[in-house]
Amino acid sequence: MAKILNRIKIEKIGYGGIGLARMSDGKRILIKWGALPGSIVDLRIVKQRKDYVEAHITHIVALDPTIVDGKVFCPHFFSLLSSDAPNTNPTKVGCGGCKWQALSYKNQLKLKEDIVNDAFTKIKRKIPELEVVAIIWSPGEKNYRNKIEFSFGKYITKSLLRDEEQGTRKVHMIPSPNIVLSDRSVWFHKQGEFSKIIDIDSCGLISDEANKIFEHLKALCKNSGLPVHDQMTHQGFFRHFVIREGTNTDQFLVNLSVSDNDLKGKDIDKRNDFLEVLKQDEFLKAKVTTFVITYNNGLADIIRSQDCETKTFRWEGYIYEMLQFKNNLNIKNTLETQSSSDLKNIKTIPSDTIDVTFRVSPFSFFQTNTLWAQQLFSQAMKMVGHVEGTLLDLYCGTGSIGISFLKVGKGDKLVWIEIVEEAITDARHNAKINGLENKVIFLAAPAEKAFIHTPEIKNKLDNLGLVIIDPPRDGLHKNVVQLLCDLKKESDFKLLYISCNPVTMVRDIELLIQGGFLIKEIQPVDMFPQTHHIECIWVLN
Repeated sequence: MAKILNRIKIEKIGYGGIGLARMSDGKRILIKWGALPGSIVDLRIVKQRKDYVEAHITHIVALDPTIVDGKVFCPHFFSLLSSDAPNTNPTKVGCGGCKWQALSYKNQLKLKEDIVNDAFTKIKRKIPELEVVAIIWSPGEKNYRNKIEFSFGKYITKSLLRDEEQGTRKVHMIPSPNIVLSDRSVWFHKQGEFSKIIDIDSCGLISDEANKIFEHLKALCKNSGLPVHDQMTHQGFFRHFVIREGTNTDQFLVNLSVSDNDLKGKDIDKRNDFLEVLKQDEFLKAKVTTFVITYNNGLADIIRSQDCETKTFRWEGYIYEMLQFKNNLNIKNTLETQSSSDLKNIKTIPSDTIDVTFRVSPFSFFQTNTLWAQQLFSQAMKMVGHVEGTLLDLYCGTGSIGISFLKVGKGDKLVWIEIVEEAITDARHNAKINGLENKVIFLAAPAEKAFIHTPEIKNKLDNLGLVIIDPPRDGLHKNVVQLLCDLKKESDFKLLYISCNPVTMVRDIELLIQGGFLIKEIQPVDMFPQTHHIECIWVLN
């Protein structure tokens, strides 16, 4: 039987939204799924380690009202830490995607600043002048996501119902007596339960237009009579669908993921009828810029695998998005250099902005919050200051950062390094539509091996002015750290590091400082309101 810990006070929150506490013997407790500082909770230990234990909350004894002071806005949200469960229908609640809804936005920002400051406690002892400046707010607290993935599923687990003591903050959770099965559930997986799907009507993190598309497409799928894919038997048709939005272009891409190998008899006819409905539907014609279908007949419950085949169902198979920056540098807007056939239906661009255009295909990586990306990149440009010479982007992806910098006049040419072949294809296209194809050099290789396998790439780094790094969550490989330190001995360049993980960021900063770099400040930026995610910018000289 799992061990229960009673009346544990959560001291603080660490990276990933993990709650931190101590057992009576001083052993650390890591608490998942929505812990907040100041709360007194009962816990169930789920993993035992030598130096710590992992635990889940079973009861809330008390919440700190100075922290839990927000209003839950989503009817599908459900959390132990919420004092208001707005919908008790067990088929409709259980989404844990926005765990911080119960906090005011001011308190969300304060917690994120605390997480970053805490991560830098040790290094600030060595560099007392290092400053973590005030976090930059997101342009919007809701309706900011430009991409969302929905899952079809059958199984909805037992609901947890609230049993609150009158006049107190004590909260107990008791199982509902009913298990509800639904053959047409579409949403995220229930928090902590991979095979359970919550059936939702809308999401507060995507735009109103994206919600309308979701609602309409969900109804079409439901009315088709086709079966939902069953994760247990691996049979059924509907698996996932993704909506991608061009926030600054009003364009929408829908990617429907299906499995059709096991369809038989009448279901084959239903599939053909359904595809014809999609082709003829007037709402989709008016709202959706392009529609693709991914055929996934594999066992893995993911939107895409090596065995998947994605076909353009209607229109061109991609959309466009723009990032817009204030034209403080008096640089001419170069929209006229771009292909008018490629960029049809894009909004008119204000004359006082520099626009940077990107093609977004079904599986392209693009920042999930467009307005936030504009703010993040603008702040990074401000922190970097004047740049001449060559830019080196070690994890270029589809090129959003490097192209943005080059387009606003920072640097003369750009060297891109990227391992994913499709990303390079997108990056090449993005360079072309922004009129920069003659200023960009590509190298298809992982960043940690690029200079080992292709040492001649150094010959392309004459007058190196800026190195751009936006690495995976794991941070920099030791070979990349060594490469940067070696380059620093040869060139006096600036290093821009954008990180989504304060823990690996601190580790990398310490190593880079040992290699001769200097750092003055860290700039946190709020990436996703209502969640624990944080982005940080820092520039080393």
